[in-house]
Amino acid sequence: MMKIKFNFFKKLMIYSIFLAFISVAIVQILNLISLDHFYIYRKKLELPLIAKKIEEFANNESELNSYIEAISSDGIQINYGNMNINHRGKNTGKRNNFLLQNTLNLNEASLIKTKMGGRHLVYYTVINNTPLILTLPLVALENYKYEAFLIQGISMFIAIFISLLLGGYFSEKLTKNLEKLNIAAHKIADLEFVEKLDIESGDEIEELANSIEKMSSELNQSMSSLKSFVGNASHELKTPVSTINMISQNLRENRDLTQSERKKLYNLLIKESEEMNELIQNLLILSKITYSKNLLHYEDFNLKGLIQKVLYKYELLELEKNIDVNVKGDEHLIIKTDYKFFKIVVENLIQNALKYSLENESVHIEFNQKTLILKNKTFTNLNEETLNLFSPFKRGESSVGKDIEGSGLGLYIVKNILELLNLKYEIKIVEDNFYFIIYFS
Repeated sequence: MMKIKFNFFKKLMIYSIFLAFISVAIVQILNLISLDHFYIYRKKLELPLIAKKIEEFANNESELNSYIEAISSDGIQINYGNMNINHRGKNTGKRNNFLLQNTLNLNEASLIKTKMGGRHLVYYTVINNTPLILTLPLVALENYKYEAFLIQGISMFIAIFISLLLGGYFSEKLTKNLEKLNIAAHKIADLEFVEKLDIESGDEIEELANSIEKMSSELNQSMSSLKSFVGNASHELKTPVSTINMISQNLRENRDLTQSERKKLYNLLIKESEEMNELIQNLLILSKITYSKNLLHYEDFNLKGLIQKVLYKYELLELEKNIDVNVKGDEHLIIKTDYKFFKIVVENLIQNALKYSLENESVHIEFNQKTLILKNKTFTNLNEETLNLFSPFKRGESSVGKDIEGSGLGLYIVKNILELLNLKYEIKIVEDNFYFIIYFS
């Protein structure tokens, strides 16, 4: 079955006409149902007030005649004593035999039907022992209902026509901006990032346009960063792979190597394999960070216990460089965050502190309820390199030529995890002392 499609402009036009039609139709139906009852209800309240006024003027014939003449012009017939004032304000001097033949309730307005099918609203009361009968023929209401229905029918067609014109104007104005947003969305889907949409409508559409512009800019930056990251990662992986391949070929083809030379090459193979494994593990950690925002598991754990566990892991590196590690802090301090991710942070920071420290020096780790501080002496002043240390595959110039292993992802991983955990951090460099500070509050 073929599905008929309407664009947004046509839909708005149809909705405008439909709403106009429904609105007028509802008014017509309500008038048809309630106009009669509402009119009679109002007149039932009005007739007793007229009777009260006649009672006030009963002893003053001139004022009474003036008042009766005024109300008779509204179509009300008055029977009072010898007076029988018709709707033209004339006294016929005759009693209304039709009314006398009907039993009327005292001080109450009644709806009476004639033999000819007409309807009258009649109010009966007694003033100074004289009956007063106020009669309001409802023929005027019947005529008004017909005229009102006719006028409202014409109004409905006029309203639909005006809605068509206004709906077309505003629909075109609205859909013009929506069309811009639609084109921009398709471009972004095709990785063609937009810079400016030029939508100034002062409403939610302008806010949406600003959000799309911001999203486009951030996606563009992310794509550029991703391309750069993938290129650097490929290069970093290519280096150990090439080295392993070269060493393997040398071992296979060069049969004249001594045992000592072979051992040296084997050790080099192991070293390159470990570096490649470390790089792959770091890349896997980075991939987890990108989708773990809603998968964080916050728990309480002992901070000193975590630090001691990480130090034990890097004890060999500590012994090789004869580094003295000083840990200072409340051994019972409990913090609450994601344990697995925070452990990666501590591992990277302690590993960096040990790798980049001078031999026979000290690494200081201090912590309390507010901060965790790692301090170590490094090779040179890093003030000019501080910002680059958080970039992927960037290593301090002081490490180049020092035979220090590493992928350059350590602090980049630390930065991303701390931002994921919503923890603030800071690097301070005072002379040759390197400080990394994490703020818990």
